[in-house]
Amino acid sequence: MLLLHGTPDANGDRVPDIWTTRSDGSIRFYSGSRTALSGAGTVIVGPTSHWKTRIAIG
Repeated sequence: MLLLHGTPDANGDRVPDIWTTRSDGSIRFYSGSRTALSGAGTVIVGPTSHWKTRIAIG
């Protein structure tokens, strides 16, 4: 992962969540749990989108 960013609750379950950018240019969302993150995350922006031309988040 190129960037890991913790955020307040983004999905309404009252647990902080994680967003990542990966080396292929994709952005994934990891729904937080009270003890761990599991799985590969949900692809929000795919690696073939225009996202690769962006230089910053925020």
